[in-house]
Amino acid sequence: MFVVRFHRPLGAVALDLGSPEEVRDAADAMAARIGASGIEVTGFLVQEMVRDGVEMLVGVAHDRLFGPVIACSAGGTAVELVRDVAVSVTPITDADAADMVRSLKTYPLLTGFRGAPSADVPALEDVILRVGALVEAHASVAEMDCNPVMVLRQGARVVDARIRIEAAPPERPIAARAPG
Repeated sequence: MFVVRFHRPLGAVALDLGSPEEVRDAADAMAARIGASGIEVTGFLVQEMVRDGVEMLVGVAHDRLFGPVIACSAGGTAVELVRDVAVSVTPITDADAADMVRSLKTYPLLTGFRGAPSADVPALEDVILRVGALVEAHASVAEMDCNPVMVLRQGARVVDARIRIEAAPPERPIAARAPG
C-alpha cells in the first residue's frame, strides 16, 4: 500500500473519528473535496488514532561513501528545534540501536522526564533495527522518514512515513569500500 502526499493542501486527513459512520462521512466529504480539484480518489487509508506517547523520528539517508545511514531523534516539530540526532551506518546491531537512543539529549523524555510515564524504549530500538534491516534488504530505498514514531508505554507506532524509492545503485566491490 502506498500513501501519496501532495505539495498543496487538499484536506486529505481527518482526525479523531470515533465511529464507522464518522469515518464514512469524512471519507465522502474528502472524496468530494479532492475530486473537485481534479484528482481521482481511489481509496483511503484508515489507521488507529495514537494520542499519547513520545514523538520520535527514525529515518534513513544514503551517504555516497557509506551507504544507508540510520538516524534517530526527537520527532514531530521538535526535530527542527532541538537538532539532536544520532546516526549509525548500516548494518546496525541491537547495541548500536540502544547506543543511538541513549546518546540523545532528549532521551530523558523517554524515561519519564518530570513525572511523565516512561515510554517503551526497547520498542523504539526495535523500530530502528527494523528500518535498518529494511534498507539493507532493499537498496532501492533512497530515503525514509518515519515521523512521528509514537513511543507508548507499551509499544511504538509509526504514525506517518515518507519513503523515496530510486533505482538501486550497483553494488561496489569490497575492495572499493575499504579506506585508503
